[in-house]
Amino acid sequence: MSHKSLAADLCRAARSARGKQAHHTRKGREQSLARFAIFTWEEGFQVHTARQLKEKHVEAWAAGMLARGRTKRTIANNMAHIRTALEGIKRRPFADKMSNAALGAGGASRAGTKRPMAREVFEAHHAIVAALDPGVAMVLELQAEFGLRAEEGVRAVKSLADWHRALVNQVADGFVTIIHGTKGGKTRRSPPLDRLRAAELVARAIELSRHSGGKLVRKPDLKRAMDRYHYVVRKAGMTGENAPHSLRYAYTVKHLQRMKAAGVSRREAAAGVSTWLGHGDGRGTWVERVYGRAELAATEVRNA
Repeated sequence: MSHKSLAADLCRAARSARGKQAHHTRKGREQSLARFAIFTWEEGFQVHTARQLKEKHVEAWAAGMLARGRTKRTIANNMAHIRTALEGIKRRPFADKMSNAALGAGGASRAGTKRPMAREVFEAHHAIVAALDPGVAMVLELQAEFGLRAEEGVRAVKSLADWHRALVNQVADGFVTIIHGTKGGKTRRSPPLDRLRAAELVARAIELSRHSGGKLVRKPDLKRAMDRYHYVVRKAGMTGENAPHSLRYAYTVKHLQRMKAAGVSRREAAAGVSTWLGHGDGRGTWVERVYGRAELAATEVRNA
């Protein structure tokens, strides 16, 4: 027996918990639970199943993360994974007794750690990326225009023809349908930041893919394409606050500001943009807080 048996049992338990579990969420949770299992064995706790877990095991895990300098949000996320596993074996009341506050992770903010990337900053990074890999540069442009996640941008090549038709058809509303690479396989419809610019961008992306074997990032499979994408953006200095995900922040804030200027309430605007991001209208408040709180507040001050 080893930590592997505990990790496997925790993962089985988590899969039995209620609620829809997207692939990326499940993968991240299982990695977290595996780290927890390794920790318990390295600390000398002989725990083989999720039912054997006690408060001292979870408390030691939280204390260990604090000692290693992990943020309160990271600790709270890891605790949430353990609670999900315990819920799967009907031990949620036990898990809920150990609050984040009691474990030293109280008050963790869910506000976004990134900020919307200014257009001039994006253009400077984009020029470097384009010199390294034109396909990755094209993916970044698609991310900026449609608010895509990285994998959605890399896999967008399968939808480019449909997107172009939707953008140039004057009868259509200009929204595109995002299918490939979404979290949990949830299809969504989203508008570009600028319809004319988006149509031209998608046309260029189609032309690039024709000369790249039907791909944007010229790699034989998705894993290597994503590895190439991440390598190139890091080499171009797109890390931290200027990581590619900040393009999604910029997309969000721009639409929130436009809807607010059009007289749409903040709640309705946030709910609408939330659906365009693939989060669902029920997470509008979360989207506003994580993606656009500071910027929208600044806009209100400027307009006061």
